Amino acid sequence: MGVTRWLLHKFKDINSDRMKKHIEVIHQNSGKSKAYIVFDMFVNFLTRGSGYTDYFRGNYIQATKAEKDTFVTAKKFYKILEYLNDDDYIVLLNDKLVFDRFFNEYLKRDYLNLRETDAEGLKQFMQGRDIVFAKLTNGECGHGISKIVVKDVKDYDALYKELVENNQLLVEEAIIQNDDLNEINPNAVNSFRVITLYKDGKVYLVNNALRINQDESNVIGCSNDLYFSLGEDGRIDGNVIDDYGNVYDTHPLTGKKFKDVKIAGVKEAFDMCKEAHMRIPQVRYIGWDIAFSVKGPVVVEGNEYPGFGLVQHYKLKDKSTGHLKEISDILGDEMKNIKL
Repeated sequence: MGVTRWLLHKFKDINSDRMKKHIEVIHQNSGKSKAYIVFDMFVNFLTRGSGYTDYFRGNYIQATKAEKDTFVTAKKFYKILEYLNDDDYIVLLNDKLVFDRFFNEYLKRDYLNLRETDAEGLKQFMQGRDIVFAKLTNGECGHGISKIVVKDVKDYDALYKELVENNQLLVEEAIIQNDDLNEINPNAVNSFRVITLYKDGKVYLVNNALRINQDESNVIGCSNDLYFSLGEDGRIDGNVIDDYGNVYDTHPLTGKKFKDVKIAGVKEAFDMCKEAHMRIPQVRYIGWDIAFSVKGPVVVEGNEYPGFGLVQHYKLKDKSTGHLKEISDILGDEMKNIKL
C-alpha cells in the first residue's frame, strides 16, 4: 500500500463523532475556537499527514514546530515501517496461525488449526475445557473473536462448518488472567503493548502501554479504554488516561486505586519480547501484545504495523515529545535513510 492510499484510507475511516469529541476537548483545554481548531487540523493533515488523533495526542494546538517534529504521524509511520520491516517476513506476524506455530513456546496455551483437522478434532480439542476462543487468521482490534462456552455446544459439525465459513480458523485455549489484573477489571484479558526495535544485533525496548477496559466489556482496544505504561517493577510509570486525555486515580468500575497497582511479571514480559524478536530480525519494529496470565506473561500476538497512538499521547507521561524521537534515538544516523 502506497503512502497516498494509506492517507486516503485514514481519511475515509474518520469517526466523525469521535473527532467532534476531540475537538470539544481541545476547545475546552485551549480556549481556541472550534473553527480555528478544525482549520489547524486540516493544515496539519496536509502538511504533516497527521490525523485528528495525531493532532490531539501530540497537543498540536500548543506544541511548537520542533515538538511536532518529534511525533509520529500515519504518513511518517508508514514510511518508517516500510523501511524497517521486510515484507517477505511479515507473514510470520500477520497470519495468526503461522504466528502461533512460529512463536509457540511464548504462547503458554494450546491452540488448534482448523485447516488441519475436522469436526471430530475440534470436539476433542474442546473436551475438558470450559471456554475457548475462535479467531480470524488476520483479525485485529478484537474483531472476529468469538467466545465459545464448551458446555453450550450441541453440534460440533455445525460449529466446525460455521467457524470455517467465517474464516475463524484459529481456536485457542482461554487465557486465565492473573489476580493483579483481575483486581483492576476482571471482565477481559487486558492487553499489554510492548514495542521493540531491532538494530545491529540487539533488540531495544522502545515503549509500552497497558490497556484496561473501563466497563464490563470482554473486548480490549476498540472503545474508550484506560491505558498507562509500566516500569520493570510493575508499577505505573506516568498517568492513567483515556482516549480523551482524562486522568484517572481509580478504576471507574472496580474502584481500584492506581497508586496501589503492581503487576507481577513485567520484566519477564520485556525479556520475553526481546527474546522472541531475535527470532525475526528481518521485521525490525514489532508491537507485541502480552497478557499477564496465571502462568506468567504470555504472548497474544505480534504486530508488524501496530498502532502508535497508545504510546505517544502527551498526557501519558506529561511529555512534549513523541514516538518519532524514541525511534530516532535508537536508530541514530540510520534515520537519514528514511525519507520522511
